Amino acid sequence: MAAKEDKEIEKAEEPKEEKKSSSLVKVIIIILVMLILLLALAVGGFIAWTKYIAPAIGMAPHGAAPTAKEKGAVTETTLGPMLPLEPFIVNLAEAGGKRFIKVTMEIELSSKELEIEVKGRLPQFKDHIITVLSSKSMEEVITAEGKFKLKEEIMARLNQNLRGGTVRNVFFTEFVVQ
Repeated sequence: MAAKEDKEIEKAEEPKEEKKSSSLVKVIIIILVMLILLLALAVGGFIAWTKYIAPAIGMAPHGAAPTAKEKGAVTETTLGPMLPLEPFIVNLAEAGGKRFIKVTMEIELSSKELEIEVKGRLPQFKDHIITVLSSKSMEEVITAEGKFKLKEEIMARLNQNLRGGTVRNVFFTEFVVQ
């Protein structure tokens, strides 16, 4: 009778081992499938970034050669005559006037002849720049987007008064907000 019970116990244990090994195989397969899916997503994301997203926002992948368009832009764009201006220190449009901005800039002119006109009217141009700077709050100028808008506004204000050309760009060489 003991031999009969031993055989029954062995038979009962065999399916448990089979169940354990088959469930272990299923877990391993699920993990492998998940890893393959994760790898596929990563590759797809990388391809989407390099082909669609990075070019749309103007970023080239690390180590990528410049495109023909980028090469053309670099060789076609040359700086015009540059006119450095003395630093401007102006209170910002804040309650109590406790915040100020210090900006040093250079303006790019469309021609060398324009430099004579600008130098002759420098007090007027400085007044325009001071007016634009003092109309801004810290929140407006602290971000990169705010600095680009500030450059555009200064250029537009200066160009309104020019007769012999245009200010092509404004370059901030020092920018401090306190």
